[in-house]
Amino acid sequence: MLDINMNLYKVFYKVAQYKSYSDASDKMMISKSAISNYIKKLEEQLNTKLFYRENNGVKLTKEGEELYKYVEKSMEMIEAGEKTLLQKNNLETGEISVAALSHIAEFYLMPRIEKIKKKHKGLNIKLITASTGEELLRLLENHKVDFILDSTKLDINNSQIVNKKVKDIENIFIAKDPIQIKKLKDLEKYDFILGLEYTSTSKRLVRKLKENGVHIKSTLEIDITELKISAVKRGLGIGYVMKDSVQQELNNKELYEVKVPMELSKSTLRLSFLNGQLGKLDKKFIKDYLLV
Repeated sequence: MLDINMNLYKVFYKVAQYKSYSDASDKMMISKSAISNYIKKLEEQLNTKLFYRENNGVKLTKEGEELYKYVEKSMEMIEAGEKTLLQKNNLETGEISVAALSHIAEFYLMPRIEKIKKKHKGLNIKLITASTGEELLRLLENHKVDFILDSTKLDINNSQIVNKKVKDIENIFIAKDPIQIKKLKDLEKYDFILGLEYTSTSKRLVRKLKENGVHIKSTLEIDITELKISAVKRGLGIGYVMKDSVQQELNNKELYEVKVPMELSKSTLRLSFLNGQLGKLDKKFIKDYLLV
């Protein structure tokens, strides 16, 4: 296969379209002499005469006509690809694909999606939810989404993944009815609804309480925050969740924060993406809507 500069084919395509070096020069904003040199170079590399000169322009040779059939198809495909990319980066026709833990999608992403959609109704947003950070990571590495939002402490070995801190979020205990905890040891009287034992949030909580001589029992382990909240509403125990995920329930007094005499750990919401893979729309959404 000949290693021919793609620009030579672009010039050939335009000259063949307009049947004129001058017209091709005007359309491509390249000097007529440069157009002539490009065609000459392409003919030399292909060892083939591509154009006949005529009084009012140029005409394809038989070999030139044969080449043009293939170049025309290629250029049309390239132009179609360029058009698709331009549309993707247009706020009215483009697409953003993002994945997040389901509760983060609800309390953090949805208000921001609502905001941008009200302003740009034609924008298409693909939102995928997952129950674990590992699932999010697979979606990102397999190029199923442009970026992910995660609050778990993932062990990321991929050097191509970029992480940015979005915000710290307070973790709290919640209950169906008001509960007063005056001494930390009083927590041992209650049943708890925690995440599965392998989750970093649950591990940090249990470890910190043990350091303070407190051993709580988890009678219900659930990996999805929304289900933990539902279980607390049913009176099945005290839950441990991100405060932002239950802010509405707290405001409406559907649930109550259980304050304890100890500073609880915070979770860090992080944005992750593959280096160099974010598009123009992704960057705008992140800058104008997520990191504000």
